[in-house]
Amino acid sequence: MTFFSPWYCFAAIASIVFGISFLPGCAHTMLATGWPNETGMKDIFETTERISMAAGLSTLSMADDLPDDTERSVGQLRIHSDFPLAGQHRLIRELDTMRTTISQELDIPVSDEPIHLYLFNDPADYQAFVQRHFPRFPGRRACFIETDTTLAIFAPWQGRIAEDLRHETTHGYLHAVLPGIPLWLDEGLAEFFEVPQPANGFHQGHTDHLTGRLLEGTWQPRIERLEELEDAAVMSQDHYAEAWCWVHWLLRTTPQRRQLIEDYLHDLRRDTVTMPLSARLRELEGPPAATTRAVREHLESL
Repeated sequence: MTFFSPWYCFAAIASIVFGISFLPGCAHTMLATGWPNETGMKDIFETTERISMAAGLSTLSMADDLPDDTERSVGQLRIHSDFPLAGQHRLIRELDTMRTTISQELDIPVSDEPIHLYLFNDPADYQAFVQRHFPRFPGRRACFIETDTTLAIFAPWQGRIAEDLRHETTHGYLHAVLPGIPLWLDEGLAEFFEVPQPANGFHQGHTDHLTGRLLEGTWQPRIERLEELEDAAVMSQDHYAEAWCWVHWLLRTTPQRRQLIEDYLHDLRRDTVTMPLSARLRELEGPPAATTRAVREHLESL
């Protein structure tokens, strides 16, 4: 789901305020403070007044209104719901399988850091929860939150839950091993993996949107524009769709381009200050105009 689109929920890394990265969109937030207890959520915001005011977060314990009727552990996932949930539910199995899929697709390691999924049966309860604890969040179908010690996803169990959880769980798997991943790439990969596996990363909605923009003559792919993004609040449907397009082009065209993004992710794991993808693409593909033309041709071929 995107910030502006009906298709997808969410966003990525936004402005940093007093050590807090605030990610509206799919309501992806990174908090400087940790969740102190072993279960990962009780007293989630043992915050100072400074943090609370900067992020717009409640200082109240969240434990009293978190889903906790059913709890399951499946691989890296810790699933908490306020309704009966089958341990072998096909969606849960799919989310667990995504861990290996993402690792193999991107040649990144897996992590054993738990990712907590909090599932609400009633969307109204989810909205009340978000409004109580994250009053400055825009309305979104789901959210991903990261602190120094915990990764968590919150979502209502509704008609598009599979799409939402594939997207948000991708953020969780990525941030478990790549906490410094750039905003645009974080979102592009989440869009790539949010579609069902048989689609092989192909996103019809984004393809249709960008094709229309090309026909209008009002948009051209340019990765440098995406790399400048630091605040998810300014991301438009164009940004989310273009981020997906670059990821699809890198992963689904030539072995050299796939290796380029794999090498970039390897370098990011070692040091978040590394040569950006745009500079690496100039070494591989030549001038930016050549890369723009190649991405446009790829989009037109889909």
